[in-house]
Amino acid sequence: MATIASGHRHDGARGADDETARRAGRIRSNFSAFDARVREAERRAASGDLEGAAVEAAIAATLAAHRHCGVFASPRLERVTAEIGRRLAPRADHGPAPEPAPFRRVLHVCTQLAPVGGLTKMLALWIGADANRTNGLALTQHRGPVDARITEAVRASGGTIHHLNHRQGGKLAWARELRRVARDYDVVVLHIHCEDVVPLIAFADPAKHPPVLLLNHADHLFWIGARISHAVINLREAARRLANTRRGVDPARSLLLPTLITLPERQRSRAAAKRALGIPEEDILLVSVARGAKYRNVGPVTYADRHVDLVAAHPNARLIVVGAGARADWAPAQAATGGRITAYAEQADPRVFFEAADIYVDSYPFVSSTSMLEAAAYGLPLVTRFEAPEAAEIVAINHPGLDATARVARDQAEYEAHLTALITDAEARRAAGSGISAAIARLYAPASWLAGLDAVYAEAQALPRLAPESGPVTAEMPHLGEPDLRHQDMFGSDFPVSGMTKNYIGMLPLRQRVASWAALRRAGDLSGPWERVRLLLPEWLVRNVKDRPGLLRAG
Repeated sequence: MATIASGHRHDGARGADDETARRAGRIRSNFSAFDARVREAERRAASGDLEGAAVEAAIAATLAAHRHCGVFASPRLERVTAEIGRRLAPRADHGPAPEPAPFRRVLHVCTQLAPVGGLTKMLALWIGADANRTNGLALTQHRGPVDARITEAVRASGGTIHHLNHRQGGKLAWARELRRVARDYDVVVLHIHCEDVVPLIAFADPAKHPPVLLLNHADHLFWIGARISHAVINLREAARRLANTRRGVDPARSLLLPTLITLPERQRSRAAAKRALGIPEEDILLVSVARGAKYRNVGPVTYADRHVDLVAAHPNARLIVVGAGARADWAPAQAATGGRITAYAEQADPRVFFEAADIYVDSYPFVSSTSMLEAAAYGLPLVTRFEAPEAAEIVAINHPGLDATARVARDQAEYEAHLTALITDAEARRAAGSGISAAIARLYAPASWLAGLDAVYAEAQALPRLAPESGPVTAEMPHLGEPDLRHQDMFGSDFPVSGMTKNYIGMLPLRQRVASWAALRRAGDLSGPWERVRLLLPEWLVRNVKDRPGLLRAG
């Protein structure tokens, strides 16, 4: 028996070693592809092809954000974009920045605002809560109409929406326009996507523009922008620690502000909400709400599979997952539970599901902090999973108000135990929900959050002006420890490089656009006649044709 057990341990250790080696090899391969793109951006910049360099830098950052390379920042990419920004002068040089002033006029800069997602919701709430300041918005690469919540918030604030990619030209023209627009504001707040190089180019010289604050909303991913940031606003302590240790952010410039959420007022009782969904009032309803990507499979195991035994053991329990949509590989789990595991597509307004829920369960393997906070505001008991070492804390729920109130499971058995305790004990559900809602109300009530924003602005104003970077740049190297080894499995995507090229091809000068289009055609990566035509057109022209009816005001 002992010999057999020892053999199993040896095989298990060898299997774990093989898996670690596989993940490390994938990081090295991803980094090699990323490094090649960075080098190409550097080469183009050195040859004077600034527009091409900007696009290559964006593709490199996109690659790193989708395929983890063992790095969370890139000093080399930041240096390339800074060089591009400095060389935009003198045509874009408007002289020194205005003298520092109280932050009364705020320019928010976003890449794109999806109708579903925490970033759009938080920005609308942010502008709405900040009633004593004027809040404008610049969009660097938005496609389609702007969410009505955003347009109304900006209008009520007295601000303007500037659609940079409606301006003729590419990334350099949009960076020049952003630089011009920003001079009418006291502070710039970046809510940008991880790969957006336009603000980095626009704000390359801190002496010539207002202070730039970067919201670290994608704290678990690679992103660029640390070098231009007068301060980084983190939404949790784990993000602040990672920013300081892995992104090179000066701790003095690393600030903390909780995510802003709505403190909801119920429109229906739980019983009424259940009736609206066709669910018996006596059933115990578990709900999870997130973007579909957050419910990815881990190996062959689906999110639905993880709940089969639990739901089967409790005939009065059911699970609704909002955001997963119809998935064929969930069918066995749904059949095994008699249809008591159901999934809905992403919803712009999932209020009825929160109102009907008895228990809230987090998405997995990609946690959803915004949804957890919203569920907490409804007074729902919360259960989440964290099965990684503490060094991987960035992949967990540890946000203010949730860190001491959510039930955290370290494995499947503990997960089922937490949920069983809540399913079978109404008083436990009530007590847990009461404690959570009190913590959320204390931290996230509009007055409390606004006081936190005022404090962050005051801290940022007190910081000395950011000095231009000088001296050699240390080349980033891939890290093969935590959380990097598990990162791709949890957050990565198979977004092809051809897709990245298509995303940026319209921002290239004509000759390079045609060359990239021809390369895509030779590789068989063009699909359908419309795509063949569209990819030859400049981005600004496509956006003007498709988006104009949805504009509020074009800056």
